[in-house]
Amino acid sequence: MEPLELDYYRLDRLALKFRDGISGMQSGKRLTSKYGSSLEFADYRPYLPGDDPRRIDWLLFGRSRRLYTRLNRSEVDATVNFLVDNSKSMNWGEPDKGRRALELVLALSYLSLRALDRIAIGFGAKELESYLPPLHWKGAFPRVLHFLQSRSFSGEGDLNLLLLSFHRNLRPQQMAVVVSDFLSPGGYQEGLRRLLFARQEILVLHVACPEELEPEQRGPLTLVDVETGRKKDLEMNPWLLQRYRRTLESYCREIESFCRQRGINYLFYNSRQDPVDFLLEKAHLLFKRQ
Repeated sequence: MEPLELDYYRLDRLALKFRDGISGMQSGKRLTSKYGSSLEFADYRPYLPGDDPRRIDWLLFGRSRRLYTRLNRSEVDATVNFLVDNSKSMNWGEPDKGRRALELVLALSYLSLRALDRIAIGFGAKELESYLPPLHWKGAFPRVLHFLQSRSFSGEGDLNLLLLSFHRNLRPQQMAVVVSDFLSPGGYQEGLRRLLFARQEILVLHVACPEELEPEQRGPLTLVDVETGRKKDLEMNPWLLQRYRRTLESYCREIESFCRQRGINYLFYNSRQDPVDFLLEKAHLLFKRQ
């Protein structure tokens, strides 16, 4: 595989957004719903014996003649867990879906490490096959790059089983990013439900290639399932092509609807688009500007 390369200069303008309620292990840049010692004001409560007198709001005391303690929100490092479907169907297309998936994960890992978050990366087809344990600080980026650069895509996939295997590595109130083409006969619903049960903020990146979206083949064809080797002969005509498009659109809408109804962030990605361009285009949904 050619070296993975990105336009990091343009990525530097972005930082991942998290919903309230994340948890972490050390101080960082993420504001949580927990009270702490950061400068970000959260609320007041009546002063209690033993409270730090330095947290008393004397301006409020001057107006109300009552003592109140300022509560600030803790700043912690978040944990972002990436899961990449490395079944053989991802190793197809131009540009290749698998390579684009690696580039997306690399870009998001770069942003997370720069924000002092922790990241972990898992790969698998039916179960978690390779795993990079949580890493911290920007100095870990070369290790992330090496890990991603050495990945390959093969085997028959089952996204449900993969997600069920992956969730065992997660802790509550973290973020899970799932990157897949969702070409899994076994489904995906139960696996995503399990991630929700594990109290994850979930981002789904649904990857497809131009050949899947707009097939150019016409006439008699033999289709071969790249994962199972099964074959099917057919005649590709305008009627069948139209039916294929309707089925594909319906399936994508089904995945998006499933995610939206459960508060899961869903983004569809055409591998024709440069991954940095894609992330910048979706900045209003995923990122805050630096």
